[in-house]
Amino acid sequence: MSLNNLSNRLSEAGRRTEGLAAAEEALAIRRTLAETNPDTYLPDLATSLNNLSNRLSEAGRRTEGLAAIEEAVGHYRALAKTNPDTYLPDLAMSLNNLSNRLSEVGRRAEGLAAIEEAVGHYRTLAETHPDLFGPALQQALEVADTLKGFDP
Repeated sequence: MSLNNLSNRLSEAGRRTEGLAAAEEALAIRRTLAETNPDTYLPDLATSLNNLSNRLSEAGRRTEGLAAIEEAVGHYRALAKTNPDTYLPDLAMSLNNLSNRLSEVGRRAEGLAAIEEAVGHYRTLAETHPDLFGPALQQALEVADTLKGFDP
């Protein structure tokens, strides 16, 4: 977790190369832990993949960033299927990031599908926790509207 946090802080400070290295190190550790004990560490692996996707995108390595977020979404789908109360927010957030990565590589129609799925999850979440998920829902709706404005 500390390496993921370090990665984020380095990125915020404009030290993106160092942030990417920290994200890669965190992923390697968490991948090993998840292989040994997936019930405990799969959520952490998905978090690290999401973080790495952001760092790779910032570094202009968008195709690699797309692969990382696709893997994260797959893990969060499985986790949310068995425990939606805990993991649906993470799935929605990762779908938002998937939409960003798909758009960055010119796959806007697929990006729209991903953000529309995220909107659906955020609607569900905002029904019971509007203060917590209403802003994320609004942001996802804005992204969806923007993507609808592009010709596929």
